[in-house]
Amino acid sequence: MKTKYYFLIVAILLPASGVSPRELTLEEVLKMAESHSYQIKASLAQREAFQNGLRAATSERWPTLSVSGVASYRDEVAQFEVVLPTGDVFRRDVGLKENYQADLRLNLPLFTGGRVGGGIDLARASSDYYGAVERATVDEVLLAARVAFMSLYRSDRLVEAARAGLKRARIIAGDVQSLYDAGAADSVSLLDARFALIEAESRLTNALSLRRQNEIRLLVLVGLDPTETITLLFRPAPPEVNDLVPSSVSESKPELAAAFSAVGMSRSLVKVSQAALWPSVSLFTGYSWGKPNLDQFHDEFNDYFTVGAVASWVFNLGGKPVRNIAKARSRLSAAQFEFEKTREQLDRNARIILENLKLAYENYQAASENHRVTSEHYRLATEKHREGALSANRLIEIEALLSQAEASLASTMAEFYVVQSQYYHAVGSDLLKEGM
Repeated sequence: MKTKYYFLIVAILLPASGVSPRELTLEEVLKMAESHSYQIKASLAQREAFQNGLRAATSERWPTLSVSGVASYRDEVAQFEVVLPTGDVFRRDVGLKENYQADLRLNLPLFTGGRVGGGIDLARASSDYYGAVERATVDEVLLAARVAFMSLYRSDRLVEAARAGLKRARIIAGDVQSLYDAGAADSVSLLDARFALIEAESRLTNALSLRRQNEIRLLVLVGLDPTETITLLFRPAPPEVNDLVPSSVSESKPELAAAFSAVGMSRSLVKVSQAALWPSVSLFTGYSWGKPNLDQFHDEFNDYFTVGAVASWVFNLGGKPVRNIAKARSRLSAAQFEFEKTREQLDRNARIILENLKLAYENYQAASENHRVTSEHYRLATEKHREGALSANRLIEIEALLSQAEASLASTMAEFYVVQSQYYHAVGSDLLKEGM
């Protein structure tokens, strides 16, 4: 592939936009991803729904006021007749054809056997559960943003390595061409140099394509137009041993908090089920106004007040409440076991990811040393080649090793920070929300 074709491909891969690249730091990416995420917005709405459910459940402790009003007309009303000693018949209507009635009743629950309290506890545990789910969703989005950011950073480094490799391939091709023109190199060496140049151009083309793919992923994640371009303001320090300090899983980790809230929900259901064994007692007071109301014989408005208490106790002869209590207790045991299982899994995952982080650090150390040795090897090989003590084929092989070493160094550094972000997420560290 000739150089002019290479530039044509690069022009196609790059977005056709005259707008300058948007500069982004890791901190800005995290904030933008959190602000844009529809998943977080959905979880937040769900949490707000259950917070309102908690307020509704708490309102059960307050009195209830019922108001009713009726206006009606009847074409007939009841009558009663009395036969007088004189033989006459006395007739009187009972009620009126026109009726107007308004009633107010205030009811205060006095004792519910724990039904209201259990309902409030259930609503509170449910609100806590979805609050934990919302925090877990935020952490997942932040982790995805960090991974996308590091992937683009890795692509930038691979593009740099590919460009450096292409530059070296061009220099080698030029040197071999000069030697060929001077009769110091054969046509095979010239073809090998051209093949190496083609491969270097192809590596850069692939690196640019992969970078654009990762760039689009990050643009969509933070809510920007996919046609934009990004320049990362990110120059991390080399990984250090201090970054491998183990940490225990935080008790406030959302997944653990959600499992704990699930236990609270099951415990509340036991309380609600037990309430079915007890009577319900409430106080009430009422006011009634209307016509004819109390006086069924006079066409006039009158009113009266009422105060009293109501007790109700329902029995299921098949033992349904007892079985519901047993069911709720079994579900409570299951939730407690699930909580312990979640804690165990989180601890296991954190330990595994820590081992992956140690391996990533070792890989980076090895890639760094390999890059140092390969760079020195290439420098010496270039000098020998120019002195005629090293063949072009061997120089091309050494340059290929250097290109691989540069790509490996870029990949292992980015991989370390990706795994480090996964470790922050695994232990519930606040560092997940911070930049570098």
